[in-house]
Amino acid sequence: MAFKRKRKIYKLDFGGTEYEGLEVKVQGLTTGEYLEIVSLSAPGTEGDKETEGMLRMFAEHLIFWNLTDEADAPVPTTFEGIKTNDFIMNMMIINAWTDALTSVPAATEKKSPVGESPLVATIPTEIL
Repeated sequence: MAFKRKRKIYKLDFGGTEYEGLEVKVQGLTTGEYLEIVSLSAPGTEGDKETEGMLRMFAEHLIFWNLTDEADAPVPTTFEGIKTNDFIMNMMIINAWTDALTSVPAATEKKSPVGESPLVATIPTEIL
């Protein structure tokens, strides 16, 4: 049986920052897209073309946010909507996204049939 791959959806956490309460859901990247966004974040001679490329890639993967403007109108999850945000806010969101992309979740430990961890069952113990 084949395993069908799925893109991961990341819910970004802004707790403890000035953006606490902001909810953002963004789709993961393929390895090729990740390599592209990393190359865009490297200093180059293109000026702000790299920054625009990062923002466009983010817009392509942005699924949802609860962001509203000053008049309480929802900010669209598009490149045009992103351009209306404060630059630092956009960079905070992109940094949270790339941090989430590069964090590897801890492996879950499989339980042995007897209920004990296999590691615990094989560690020799003696009373000293």
